[in-house]
Amino acid sequence: MNFVPLNEHTQTQYAKDSIGDTWLKITVPNNLLNKPLILQFPTIHVSNYNIYAKQEGLWQKVSVNTDLEGGKISPQYQENHFITDHEIIYFKSKSSYVHYGDFILVERGEHRSIMLNNMIKIEVFYCLFLLSIVLIGALYSLFKEKVILIYCIYIISVFLIYLIEDGILYFLSNKQCNELLMLAILMPISCLLFSLFIYYFLDIQKLSKKLKYFYSFQVLLYIVLGTLLYLTNNSLYFIIIVNSTLASTLITLALALKYYNRDKSVRFIVYSFSVIALTSMTYYLSIFPGHYYLSFVDKDKIRIIYSIAFTVASYTLWIKAKKLKADHDALKTEFEALKANKAQKIKEDLKQQESTPVYQIADKLSITLSTTKQHVSNAYIKLDVKSRCQAMIIKNEIIQQSSSTYNK
Repeated sequence: MNFVPLNEHTQTQYAKDSIGDTWLKITVPNNLLNKPLILQFPTIHVSNYNIYAKQEGLWQKVSVNTDLEGGKISPQYQENHFITDHEIIYFKSKSSYVHYGDFILVERGEHRSIMLNNMIKIEVFYCLFLLSIVLIGALYSLFKEKVILIYCIYIISVFLIYLIEDGILYFLSNKQCNELLMLAILMPISCLLFSLFIYYFLDIQKLSKKLKYFYSFQVLLYIVLGTLLYLTNNSLYFIIIVNSTLASTLITLALALKYYNRDKSVRFIVYSFSVIALTSMTYYLSIFPGHYYLSFVDKDKIRIIYSIAFTVASYTLWIKAKKLKADHDALKTEFEALKANKAQKIKEDLKQQESTPVYQIADKLSITLSTTKQHVSNAYIKLDVKSRCQAMIIKNEIIQQSSSTYNK
């Protein structure tokens, strides 16, 4: 095989054999020879690979997720434990992706320290994420706005995506889960939730036919590509799903900015989530097909960007919800005032009608006063009321019911 350098920043070399398998030629520093070592790619996108190390003149295939004593381990990402007295080890994978030499090759004790530092950073990020979910949930319980509930579900979907990216699912499932397939399911769901959030946030009453066709096509595309990924396990379908998802998000944001650019809260939301979508797209393009010039966006930087963007978006949503609550209260107050005025007018009308003397009714009907009083008394008994005011209320209710039945 003809090995060539991956890039100018590493001594690691890359090659492909005649059957299409990917090989890496990794240099082991002299100070690590004949010591217990751990090699690990800190990403779920490099897995199911084999490591070949030379010890006492013999090349051996290193066991996966097995310590030097032969015990099985459940790591966050795939680990290979070995000892070598040769300065070269080989990496082999059926996947075409290589993370441009971005791997961990250290002594076993140092690896624990590295993983501990990484777990502290991850835990801080997850605590902030969970805090955001709790705060958004509290906002929903306070304002009862559907847009806040959708946003909360959207954040949860992003949280699950990051759990998979950080290898938590690999750890919990003991390497029995297809992470790419799970991401291919969650990312379109997250995209559609975000579009739904924007739809409610902007209070769009009706989608245009073009947008309906666009989102319908997106759903169909995700179903087809997800099915192909499940059947073939080809990462090409995964990266098409990811980039079409992120492109769809950017299109939604562009439309929102075009038609609602005067709203300051909309601009904050659009700018925040545009940064999230662009950094996510850059990250995945650095992995598939592997553009090295984009690899400056790693997961640590994305965590910082996500934290800032979600904080800004959550604050903007709180301001928007507060404004919606104020508008709702103002409308409620106005409605109550109108209702009170109407009730007062009805009461005055009833009093005016009730004040009509019985003898005037008798004169209008050309009957005696005693007969009129008798008819009024019988009417009270049949209506189960004690005054003319109560009788007029029943009359108005009957008229309203008859009117609504007629309109139907």
